[in-house]
Amino acid sequence: MKIRNQPIHLALCLLLLGCVLAAPAGAQDTGTANFSKYVSLGDSLTAGFASGGLVDEAQASSYPLLIQRQATGSAAGFQQPTVSKPGLPPLLQLRSLVPLSITTAQGRGNPTNLMLGRPYDNLGVPGARVSDTLRTINDNGGLHDLILRNPAFGNTTALQQALLQRPTFVSLWIGNNDVLAAATSGIVIDGVTLTTAAQFEADFRAIVGAISASGAQMVIANIPSVTSIPFVTTLPPVLVDPTTQQPVLVNGAPVPIIGPNGPLAPTDRVLLPASGALALGFGVPVALGGNGQPLGTEFFLDGAELATIAERVNQYNQVIRTVAGEVGAALVDINAIFADVAAHGINYGGITYSTRFLTGGLFSYDGVHATPFGYAFVANEFIKAINQTYGAAIPQVDLFEFSFGPGASGGTNIDASQGFRFTHKAASQLRTWLNVPPIRELKRLLAEIAAGGDGGGIEDPGTGGPGGPTTPTVIPEPLPQPPIGGPGGLPGKPSFQ
Repeated sequence: MKIRNQPIHLALCLLLLGCVLAAPAGAQDTGTANFSKYVSLGDSLTAGFASGGLVDEAQASSYPLLIQRQATGSAAGFQQPTVSKPGLPPLLQLRSLVPLSITTAQGRGNPTNLMLGRPYDNLGVPGARVSDTLRTINDNGGLHDLILRNPAFGNTTALQQALLQRPTFVSLWIGNNDVLAAATSGIVIDGVTLTTAAQFEADFRAIVGAISASGAQMVIANIPSVTSIPFVTTLPPVLVDPTTQQPVLVNGAPVPIIGPNGPLAPTDRVLLPASGALALGFGVPVALGGNGQPLGTEFFLDGAELATIAERVNQYNQVIRTVAGEVGAALVDINAIFADVAAHGINYGGITYSTRFLTGGLFSYDGVHATPFGYAFVANEFIKAINQTYGAAIPQVDLFEFSFGPGASGGTNIDASQGFRFTHKAASQLRTWLNVPPIRELKRLLAEIAAGGDGGGIEDPGTGGPGGPTTPTVIPEPLPQPPIGGPGGLPGKPSFQ
């Protein structure tokens, strides 16, 4: 983060004044929006997932919780599937500063709100695709089990559990994982790491149609460019000297990384996990100290793959805009908002927040998910859209507490000048919990498709998880709230406990 040349004490005074003026106190002017019962649906970005896991400190800044707080004056009744330190899965952490190494923390966190006798208000499930919101009820000890807690609630989906609560207002931000699997695996396969546009539209329409039929009002967000996140943009396609962080020059020209088909092109994108492979000499010519073997296809995206992902995001967003307009929902154009942030950053209190990995202040250690400041910024964009569509005057979240106050993000304002290594363990855990198919299976399928076969198929993590059953989407009758610990109450804790 970069401190601009201006009196910082003046900026702090202004921020403190803004904190007092913007703090919610009691019921707010929500216009025609009815926040009597607010429920959120989505994926990891809705859940408040950060640095590769769920943990209560980051969940406290989830954008749905902040929306509830700003719209009603209190977040006390808004229930989330909170997890203690070090998170579930355990969060990524800095193992060393020189060289900078990011790996997973030891141990695992425990659910702290597991016995809530009703569905959660925040039903964002990390790794969920659009089809999961519509169909998935469990995933053999994964995060669907943590959040949906079936069979206690009748083997119901996230959508069904939202509707069981008879919401008056619903936020929906889903579809990121329908393209994120391709961006984080480096392997683009239609129908496997990319959901087809036709399937996306059918499932998205079913979700929005069910919510609309219930009478609930909505705010819906579209999909940002997943190829603009630090996981994809941080490493260049040329060799970099780890001591100077400058490109290696031979005869005055940068040296491209070696890929399976020769030198990478300037437009190719190298993924964060490639830092470990490069450190071992893959992609590096023997003459420059490498082993001469090419960098694996799972470590980068070429121009054609990037174009395919971008086109699919555009197709999804056209569907989202059309469907939101059909039901009169507020639309948050996250795609355009994040594009502006990537180009110009966010200036707040004399500090410029950017999408730069580790030092930018917007993205956490996994290079995919936001910091608390980033989630607070997102909450404000949702509030702007709600205010505009429903004639409301819900106050903005004051970013002071997420920049200088107790909710400020940690571990982002550090010196990365010595380079870094995103370990294989960190990458593997992140991909696993985001339901990205195993890399070896994707590579096998890709090879068989290239040879003219159909690859024999691969289990789609977006339709119930490994061995996870699915159920048709129906709007169920409200379930009685099971008394905690009494007859008919919640069963034993699932396998993640």
